[in-house]
Amino acid sequence: MNLFWLRTWVGLTGLAGLGAAIGAWWNPSSPIDTIYRNISPEMAAPLSRLYATWLLLSTIIRCTFVVSEFHVSLAVVTMATYVVAWVHFSSEIFIYHTVPLKPGGQAPLWVASFSMERRNRFSIFCYETST
Repeated sequence: MNLFWLRTWVGLTGLAGLGAAIGAWWNPSSPIDTIYRNISPEMAAPLSRLYATWLLLSTIIRCTFVVSEFHVSLAVVTMATYVVAWVHFSSEIFIYHTVPLKPGGQAPLWVASFSMERRNRFSIFCYETST
């Protein structure tokens, strides 16, 4: 597998996370308007800050993976950011029902699912160190 495509995909998701983090800090109602629709108004600001902090942390990890040499440990940590996002959004959709199954709520789940898929060309675990 070509490492260029893997780094491109991870970099794009990292930059998208950076944009979402800035948006969540700039406008605390942004995550409530786009993703978390069933949240009470008094929880909007703390949830927005927590969401923005997670996005910034995952962006730092993903961008570090993009600009660094390939290391298996960094690849595993980068994959863990997608796993955590997938578990979080799956539980918010199917268990807690705070994220509706609409395009705004589905997008993070699809990106995390696609990133964890072992058979696609963008998956971290698809990369072989011998190439």
